[in-house]
Amino acid sequence: MSAVPMLTLEGLRKAYRGKPALRGLDLTVNDNEIFALLGPTGAGKSSTLLSAAGLIELDAGRVSLAGRDVTEADPASRDVAIVFEGFNLLPVLDVKDNIAFALRSPSFREDEKEVALRVGRTAELLRISHLMDRDVGTLSGGEKQRVAIARALVRRPVMFLLDEPLSALDLKLREGLRAELRQIHRQHQSTMLYATHDYHGAIAIADRIGIIDGGIIQQSGTIEEIYALPANVVVGKLIGSPSMAFFDAAIDDGHVVVKGAEQRLPIGEFGTVGTASGKVLLGVWPEDIEIGVADAAGASTGTIYAVDNRGFERAIQVDTPGGSFRKVVPLSMPFTQGDACSFRIPQGGGFLFDAASGRRISQMEARG
Repeated sequence: MSAVPMLTLEGLRKAYRGKPALRGLDLTVNDNEIFALLGPTGAGKSSTLLSAAGLIELDAGRVSLAGRDVTEADPASRDVAIVFEGFNLLPVLDVKDNIAFALRSPSFREDEKEVALRVGRTAELLRISHLMDRDVGTLSGGEKQRVAIARALVRRPVMFLLDEPLSALDLKLREGLRAELRQIHRQHQSTMLYATHDYHGAIAIADRIGIIDGGIIQQSGTIEEIYALPANVVVGKLIGSPSMAFFDAAIDDGHVVVKGAEQRLPIGEFGTVGTASGKVLLGVWPEDIEIGVADAAGASTGTIYAVDNRGFERAIQVDTPGGSFRKVVPLSMPFTQGDACSFRIPQGGGFLFDAASGRRISQMEARG
């Protein structure tokens, strides 16, 4: 059965004081899915959500929600709930009345029996029932964010728009609230567009991910699809922990030659390779790079620039003539800063990108 679109954004353009924020953005979020919009600060995440909610006036483009063109519709008629990074609570109301506020508004008014029932169930789901009579000014940051999320969830709109809702919280609270959002999604089959700069948060909560940068969607799909065929260098830099390693390279006599490296990789390993404007980049997921002691036969040489201990493992940064990369290794590898090491890129372990445009030029079939 094919997916049914809940939200469709087509050709969205928006500039603030002449500075473009959205540059012809296209995006589809399917019914009953959590879609994560992943990108750095200034990529266009907030403008995308505000466009969907009708809270900014677009310069161009079309917004469809639940099969209806809402491009010119006012925000109240779109039946979406938005949660911002800031808590946006009303200080004159206690927790219970903050959560109930939308249900008492003229647009979504419910009788008080239904209000009490929904508020109670939502508070229980978010584990804030014990806070109901508290003033919001007495709450911790994590408690305030739970109340803000509860106020959005209680209304049961056609779609939730979550703009960095957990970024101000500590790691434990973020992990807990992500789990609760997934539980809410499972119980109510809700549709969520979740904007974040946190890669781990995106893959933990989302069914699909859209990589946004420069006001456009660079690539979208499941995390497995994106890993298998990253569209460009931007995607490689924003996906993974650590992210993709990039090496300066050239194509010579049917081989890919990495700057300063010993290996010559047959071009056939990369499938069909399109033309590049000049220099190429070899992109490799760090998990695929083999690392070892210095002077290993047939391997290239690097230097350990930094070592970050992570308890049961460590992350190392390796400097090479062709570029630097980070990789997680077990504690049994006794690397220290300044050590020489070797690294090897296995056959079929990378992608080729045009150095000027950043687009992928190797057309290997998706890897399972």
